[in-house]
Amino acid sequence: MTAFGPDKRSERSAQGGDSPDRPGPGGSGPSGCGRPGRSSGNSTASSLRAGLRLVNAVIDRERSGRTGFNVSRLADEMGLERSKASRMTQELCDKGFLERREDSTLRAAHEFFALAASLNPGLLHSSRAILRRLAIRHGAGARLSVRDGVLVRLLRAESSPGTADQWLTRATLVTPCWCTGAGRALLWDHTEEEIAMLLAGYELIGVGGPNAAHSAAEVARANARDAPGGLVTAHGEFEHGITEYAAPVRDARGQVFAAVAVLGRQNDLAPHEELVRTDLTAAAAELGNLS
Repeated sequence: MTAFGPDKRSERSAQGGDSPDRPGPGGSGPSGCGRPGRSSGNSTASSLRAGLRLVNAVIDRERSGRTGFNVSRLADEMGLERSKASRMTQELCDKGFLERREDSTLRAAHEFFALAASLNPGLLHSSRAILRRLAIRHGAGARLSVRDGVLVRLLRAESSPGTADQWLTRATLVTPCWCTGAGRALLWDHTEEEIAMLLAGYELIGVGGPNAAHSAAEVARANARDAPGGLVTAHGEFEHGITEYAAPVRDARGQVFAAVAVLGRQNDLAPHEELVRTDLTAAAAELGNLS
């Protein structure tokens, strides 16, 4: 990306609020370039770092629950000239790493998440059949997600025929962890103190649905409430009238690395909660065996 170069706040922005256990695309970045020669290596690396800093800033803003950055606000945040920020964000949009909403604010787009998902292509490929089976069996949506700090990244989503309703089409790639079923499942093994440390500095009030948690203590209490059943039950936590059941997915070491969820209208899913619970538990185990 020839427009990219180091910015005045590279050290602070490169940190981007990352937590030590944050999953992500590692060294991959929005390059789109061929193999660089020796003479172009440094400039290519600088371009990648600059591009990732912009994407990280956009994601950090989105996961905070505040209004997203437009180009001007992003330029101010990153200490860039607005003309340079405009060129960089346009190239990231052209390559599919960022996209503009209708209100001109920016959000991460499909290519960025494809890079993250490519870290485990076997899981991503095999999960399709598992999610599709869940969606069709329960007439709802089924999702596989991972955690990135306080951010929940949607890796794959499937829906049953005839459920492409408005609430499904509004599904986003990025949601907060404290007010979604998948997010709480990804925090399943966290203590209240660990949740408090993770959410420190984030504004929880005003984000999510009518039953969303407004503090780390409420998140911990909700997980403690659901623990005996081994499954997160989130009624109206992210959106009014929508229920999300979610189960943590564990790797061979027993660590939670993903969450599988079924979501739909509460009136449709609640009467069949035990069946959903059985199927999700089995799906989580099946996905864990793929890790």
